[in-house]
Parts: sequence; C-alpha cells; structure tokens
Amino acid sequence: MTPEDGLTRREFFKYLVVGGAGAVTVALAVPLTGYFLSPTWQKSKNPSIAIAHTDEIPVGIPTFIRFEERVPDGWLVNTQSAGVWIVTPDGTNFTLFDPHCTHLRCPYYWDSEKDLFQCPCHGGEFDIHGNVVGGPPPRPLDQWEFTIENGEIITSGKIIKG
Repeated sequence: MTPEDGLTRREFFKYLVVGGAGAVTVALAVPLTGYFLSPTWQKSKNPSIAIAHTDEIPVGIPTFIRFEERVPDGWLVNTQSAGVWIVTPDGTNFTLFDPHCTHLRCPYYWDSEKDLFQCPCHGGEFDIHGNVVGGPPPRPLDQWEFTIENGEIITSGKIIKG
C-alpha cells in the first residue's frame, strides 16, 4: 500500500495508539476532577451543637459558655474551641450573644460592677440586652440562632440578629 492510496499501516496504528491514550486520559480525568472539586460543590452545613443545659445558666447573670465545634474544611473536619454569651431574665427565655464586639470583632467581657458588656480594645459598651450604650460600635451585639430540646440549648452558631 502506498501513501497515495490512503492511510498506511504505520499511520493507522499511530492514530489507534494516540486515540486510545486520549480515551484513557479522559476516562481517568473526569472522575479525578469530580473527586477534587466535590468539596466545592457541597453545600456548607452548620452542624447543631448542644452547648449547655438550661439549668446551668443563672437568671440575670450573663454566662460565657465555652464548647468545642467541628468545622468541615474540604475533606478534613477540624475541632476548634468556641464560645457564646448566654443571658436569661427568667430561666425560660434565653438570648445567645456572639462573643465579638460589633465594632472590630474584639472579644468583650461582662463587667458585673457596671452591669455592662465591655470591649477593652476601643471602649465599646453594651447593656445586658446587647444594646450599644457607649463607644464606637455601630450596632447591637449579634445574636445566635438556637433551639431548646429536652432542656439542652442547641445552636448552629448562625447569626440571626445583628
């Protein structure tokens, strides 16, 4: 067979090998690409965490509760320490405050002598209801979403007010 007659045996096998290698490459690349990109396609979930029992929170005294949360990061799940301020005026109604000032996200503390949440960084002050009473914060303290089930306070850490 001459080149003028059409495809030579050598060219045919060259196309066969290159085409086969291309098919194998595509067959491997599609699932591998899906595997590596799958964490970006998943919706992020805010796992609910039981952080305290309602009986542990004293009436009228803001209480800081520290807990461990599991945070998904791609294929890994990291455990990190977190906290929240819980206030109850009567033992049945609760408010969960994010532990960061609304000015520059600094941590604040409860000053029992002044009955105020105080941010030591820039002088922000909040009352027991989270309202700004002094300093530069532009808005009240952020509040977390939560539910109470069988006396347990359960939260996802999602901010609902703020």
